[in-house]
Amino acid sequence: MKAAYADPPYLGCGAKHYGDRHDDAAEYDTPDAHKRLIERLCDEFDTWALSLHEPSLRAILAMCPDDVRVAAWVKPFAAFKANVTRAWAWEPVIFRFARNRTREQDTWRDFVAEPIAMRRGFPGAKPDKFCFWVFEGLNLTPEDDFHDLFPGSGAVGDAWKKWKAAQVRPEQIELEAT
Repeated sequence: MKAAYADPPYLGCGAKHYGDRHDDAAEYDTPDAHKRLIERLCDEFDTWALSLHEPSLRAILAMCPDDVRVAAWVKPFAAFKANVTRAWAWEPVIFRFARNRTREQDTWRDFVAEPIAMRRGFPGAKPDKFCFWVFEGLNLTPEDDFHDLFPGSGAVGDAWKKWKAAQVRPEQIELEAT
């Protein structure tokens, strides 16, 4: 199965947060860029997840096919800003599933509670537990073809390697070694 995770600059935040890191960051300040991204996800991938921020949820969800689901990354510890009196300590994640879960699998919850990643050297870097939740939600297997469309810090790719290694059973390692 071909799977993707997309964590683009959030709508209206591209130039502000990533303009000094990527020449095309400001492109994502427009809804059209997000619409093209969703079309790409639907055309090229069997299953996918898309991170966004709450202020853009209404606009971006309207661009998605009807079979998507919205889940939540709840952040028990999140960055607080001076003179901001409400902390929006969650982010929506839109999922498009392709592989059903079996009764033998643990039930996947449509939320994960995990603090933001600290000291990753890149704004918006995702913690491993969040990434593992995305992989489980998409019901991926180590054999799946996974693509991180916005690699940024490399945290999602690193987490994919860790997650895949944890999924391999000892007898599989032994068979591969012979």
